[in-house]
Amino acid sequence: MITFEAVRKQFGDGTVAVDHLDLELPTGQITVFVGPSGCGKTTSLRMINRMIDPSAGKVAIDGKDVRSQDPATLRRGIGYVIQSGGLFPHKTVLDNVLTVPKLLGRGREKKRALELLERVGLPTSFATRYPAQLSGGQRQRVGVARALAADPPVMLMDEPFSAVDPVVRGQLQEEFLRLQGELGKTIAVVTHDIDEAITLGDRIAVFREGGHLAQVGTPRELLTEPADDFVRNFVGRDRGYRGLSFVDSSGLALRPLDGTPLDEAGRPVGVETFRAGDSLRLVIDLTLTSPTGTAVQVDDTGRATGVVRHGDVAELLEKRALEKQR
Repeated sequence: MITFEAVRKQFGDGTVAVDHLDLELPTGQITVFVGPSGCGKTTSLRMINRMIDPSAGKVAIDGKDVRSQDPATLRRGIGYVIQSGGLFPHKTVLDNVLTVPKLLGRGREKKRALELLERVGLPTSFATRYPAQLSGGQRQRVGVARALAADPPVMLMDEPFSAVDPVVRGQLQEEFLRLQGELGKTIAVVTHDIDEAITLGDRIAVFREGGHLAQVGTPRELLTEPADDFVRNFVGRDRGYRGLSFVDSSGLALRPLDGTPLDEAGRPVGVETFRAGDSLRLVIDLTLTSPTGTAVQVDDTGRATGVVRHGDVAELLEKRALEKQR
């Protein structure tokens, strides 16, 4: 667990980057720092591994003040990922991944390094390549593998996916979440992109200018219960629609399958489908993009169970709103 207790950072020119920050990053979860430029999110991240020391207050990992630890030793136990991977250009992919193990006297862990490359979605044949021979997304994957090489309990990620195109970014985010599902690290991520924060975060810390913490909560809490106008505006006017990503579609009234093209096993052909546990946002997207304004619900075997129209989602939302008022 990482904790900030009344942390303040004031630089020599008088600029206050972080002011009275009280924040807890739960063990085994992803906490995302998000906010406008100059709000102190990167400064806060860098105080965890002592790249920056606080002017006041305490940053601790499992209750131990990071300032009581040697900076080099502390950093070897914390994975760190930055934009474009931050790789050494004169080293091969394999040597980049082995950077921290070598510092720890474990430089012969070639097998584990190759396993990590495969785990982040790269073939082991890339081990002998140099960073200049890789695409942006591939370099970022190597950066993640390097951060994982010493098997650190804590990982810090500073705008890790901002330097790649939207398609690759989405792929990297999915891969990252898959890895976290397997490894369960305590991770702090800095981003300026609220959509990325909602995608990645178990918890999101929203910073406002002046280094003040505006709100901490789950993605759903930020979308449905913003603390004030600043958070409301930062999250965006479409927060209600995005909030439907966290509302399941159970309870939708299903219409008959009349006219729905099915194969011999009863599976729909050439139409958009969803399952009962999928989100209402997905169902809305499917019905809006469908030429017929409909989507077909299927069971776990892929067999069609009924049809939903766009208006059916609105009726369900109205029903739930009325039930909440009672």
